[in-house]
Amino acid sequence: MVRAIVVRTGCAICAVAAMLLAVIAWNDLYFAGFPDSHLTAYDKAADVPKRVLAWGEWGFVLLFLLLAVWPITLRSRAIGLIVCVVALAVVAAVQWLGVPWYFLTHLGLDNGIGG
Repeated sequence: MVRAIVVRTGCAICAVAAMLLAVIAWNDLYFAGFPDSHLTAYDKAADVPKRVLAWGEWGFVLLFLLLAVWPITLRSRAIGLIVCVVALAVVAAVQWLGVPWYFLTHLGLDNGIGG
């Protein structure tokens, strides 16, 4: 019984974490071009991949909530939680490390940061 509560609580905490990641991702998209409304080449190119990943994070919110309430065995719920946490970590890493690396470093697009 205690294990089931711990795993369900873990699912709920991961749902909140995924929601926060999604909100931060949408905030990143919302503030593209701030403060002068100038969209750089990087902002234009990375918009679609970032939107897809942000929607994916909202999907993880629903997935974690579904894992928390769906009537499945404790073992299946725990394995699903671990797999979903790893998948969410991969999506977050692609969003925060992969997309900027690809568009800024690999393609060499301008992100508007002068120096």
